[in-house]
Amino acid sequence: MAWRPRLRWIERGALIIGLLCLGVWSLAHLRSWAFQSTESKRLRSASREAGPALGRIEIPRLGIRAVVVEGTDARALERAVGHIASTASPGTPGNCGLAGHRDTFFSGLGGARAGDLIRFSTPQRTYTYEVEWCEVVEPDRVDTLDPTPVPSLTLVTCYPFAFVGRAPQRFVVRARQVEAPEVPVVAQARAGLSPPVLMAAGR
Repeated sequence: MAWRPRLRWIERGALIIGLLCLGVWSLAHLRSWAFQSTESKRLRSASREAGPALGRIEIPRLGIRAVVVEGTDARALERAVGHIASTASPGTPGNCGLAGHRDTFFSGLGGARAGDLIRFSTPQRTYTYEVEWCEVVEPDRVDTLDPTPVPSLTLVTCYPFAFVGRAPQRFVVRARQVEAPEVPVVAQARAGLSPPVLMAAGR
């Protein structure tokens, strides 16, 4: 029948398109992984070599860990979590805003709840924050990034998490700094300080 050859061409075309999409997706994730790996090593060693990473964010309970860079343009958010340029730096008075994609670095952020701890580590300091609230807001609710009287951290991603296409809302997590900054082990060693001992060697 005449429609069978056409059907085969449609199937082949669909397969080729699918493979191309898979290749583009794989390449993007490979680049992201390579960037995260390189910058994480640089941050751990407190390298003097200039790099784009500002630090690394971790939410232990959610298994979230990602390098943070300056800016929220497409290239920045493909490789890392982005620091919103108009907001405060971590640990300073005010509100430090970070944005990330819901299908990559912030894919697990929907599970955040009050009391979760968030760490923002830089080569100089580690800042610890505690989640106060989570809220779904409209994209024009930019007041969530307004300065705060105490050092705060605001995480923003698109919502709903499973939405196909451009998500219509935003998921916002607000946390406040709860501990004085800690000096990373690398910085302690350079300063001649001994890192704290949590337990004896060999268990």
